[in-house]
This record gives sequence, C-alpha cells and structure tokens, in this order.
Amino acid sequence: MITLKKIAGAVILFLALFGFPAAAAAQEAERTAFLLAAPESGPLADFGLKARQGAELALSIWGGGFRLEFLDESRPEALDEIDLGDMALVLGYFTENRFAADAPRYLYLQKPVLLPYLTNEEAAGRGPGLFFRLMPTAGEQGRFLALEILKMNRRPSRLLLVTGLRPAQAALVGELVETLARPDRPPEAALAEDPGSRASSPPAARAPAAKSNIKPLDSKARVVTLDIAQALEPEGLAQFGKNRPDLVVLALDRAEALELAPRLAESGYGQLPLWGVTSLGFREVGAAFTRLNLDLRLCLPAANLADQENLAVRDFIRQFIDAYKTRPTWISALTFDGLNLAIKAASNGEDGLLDFLAGRTHHALAAYDLNGGGHTPLAFMPVRAATLGFLP
Repeated sequence: MITLKKIAGAVILFLALFGFPAAAAAQEAERTAFLLAAPESGPLADFGLKARQGAELALSIWGGGFRLEFLDESRPEALDEIDLGDMALVLGYFTENRFAADAPRYLYLQKPVLLPYLTNEEAAGRGPGLFFRLMPTAGEQGRFLALEILKMNRRPSRLLLVTGLRPAQAALVGELVETLARPDRPPEAALAEDPGSRASSPPAARAPAAKSNIKPLDSKARVVTLDIAQALEPEGLAQFGKNRPDLVVLALDRAEALELAPRLAESGYGQLPLWGVTSLGFREVGAAFTRLNLDLRLCLPAANLADQENLAVRDFIRQFIDAYKTRPTWISALTFDGLNLAIKAASNGEDGLLDFLAGRTHHALAAYDLNGGGHTPLAFMPVRAATLGFLP
C-alpha cells in the first residue's frame, strides 16, 4: 500500500536528483561571468597557470555572485568555443598577435577587455573606450625610472644607460633622459587622449597633475647611453675613465641581459646598483645576475612582492601559498589585481562598468590614478636568492 510517507519520500528523492541540481545550474548560469584569456599550453603555459591561479584567488575572496571561465590563448580556435554573450568582461592576453585576431569579435559584441600584460598603446587603441591597457608602456617606465633617480638623496653624477636594439627600448631611454632634464614636463600620454580611457569622458574629468618640486638632474652630471653592441665591446663599459658609474639602467630584453651579465661582473660592477626594466623580470635573468653577485633591482608592475612591510602584499602571499603551495609571481599579482578591478566594475552595474574602468583608482595590491596614465603602478624589487621565487 502506498502511504503518504512513501509519496513524500519519493518527492524529496526526485527533487534531490533533478530539482535542486537544475536550480543550482540555473543559478550558476545567472552569475556574471568573466573570461580569462591566458596560455594553457605551449611555451607560455607556466605564465598562464600563474595568471589563472591569481584570478581564481581573487574570485575566491571577492567573487561571490560571479564566475570565471577560461580561454586557452595558445589555441587559435578556442574563442569559437566560448559563448561571449554571457561575458561581462574579458581579462588577459599575453601575445599581441592573438589579441589582434580576437579583438574584432569583442568590438562587434561590445565586450570590455582589460589588458594587464600588453605594454603597447596600440593594443588598447584597437577599441577606444572598450579596451583598457593596464601595463605601463616603455615611455611610462622610463619616466618612472627618471623620477626615482631624482628622488635619491644622493643623485648619481655618473649615470650609464644601456639600451637594446628595439624601438621600445629606445623610447624608454629617451623618456628617461627627457624627464631627468625636465621632470615637470607632462607625460606623453597626457598630451593626447589616452587610448585606454573612455572616448565619451570629457577632458575636464581628469584632475590636473600637481606641480612637482623635483629639480632636474645637475647639468654637470654625466649621462652616457650605450646600445648593447657598444656595451659588449672590450672597453665598452669603460666610459668614465678609471671611475665607474654611480648607477646603471639596463633597458634590455632577456637575451641581451644574459649576454651582458658576465661582462658586467668581469668589469667590476658587482657592487654597483643595476636597475632593470620590466622585460627583465624573469627568473632566468634574476638567477644569472645573482650567481654573478650583481646587485640587480627590477622595475616591476603591481607591488613589490618582497616587501613584507606591505600588509596587502603579505596577506596576498600567505593566501596564495595556502591555496597553491607555491609562491605567486608578478604575473599572478597582475591577474589578482585585474580581476579585483573587474569585480568592482561589474558590481557598479552594467551601465556604470565602462565609466568605472575609465576612472579606475584602485587595485587590490596598489593604488593608482589617471594622472599617472591610468596604468598599473611600478615598484622596485631587489633580486636575491630569497626573492627569485617571485619571478616567473
């Protein structure tokens, strides 16, 4: 005989098997979605993994009500498998060619894209008001380095700049030299509409930059610029006679830096401060300079992950290690910050998302504003055996 108790039990079992999972799936589908584009295969797969871990950690902290999907940047057909209609925002891309191929689809569907890794202005310029560059350009890095030099208590009287053969490296050194001579000169990005800002934003929306009290580098200081070929010549580094420079800035790529490192060590540069640009922020470079006892400091985007005085950095590292049993790299930090920014923008409502991104003022690990070009801040990290784990 079928009793009411049996019927109730059957109903509960039916709901458990079919009703609740369907409801949960529907609820999951209704969540605002973000798409992370990063390489999951091929030679850049390790970078993609660190990016994914940073994004997943950010989602676990702030992402209630949001979900994250992934696009393998290494597979040309991967975007065809993604339903972009569900995506509120796209984050990532390590390679310019791949982003250039996918950008028209984002433009057609009017999907905002955050670009934390591509340094060139053209990437964001493909979609004015829709694509937002976070990584500083070469010129912005040059300006940052110059201002850091001018803030030194004891400014260098002999400054050596070593540049690679690429146009971006020349632009970095050019902006550095110009800023040393005229620190109050406005950044090049401020002279024209920033391609990463919303086209409809009126110029008045930006507060004028406060006038700096920083004085230019003394005209008696010697500033020598060498290209990598000149620096590798037998007497290439002997530019100051018997003296050595007070500071060396290396605007090189990885291969150039690895080639120059032994020459620096042989020339007695072991105790001299060496500043390296973001393109040198990789473990193989750090390890090579450390083995040769060279005093390298890297100019990296986001925060200095070796700075244990920074509470936000300390918490981020602890949470990352707890989750993944390994240290984060600056790639992880950029994605962590980028998704934090995306969540804040999406929480601002669909209508306000682009306005929020155009006026972005905060990351999880560092604060920044449009007066600095709107990009992720830069910070120095000393390269030591103990800090190599923070480099990808």
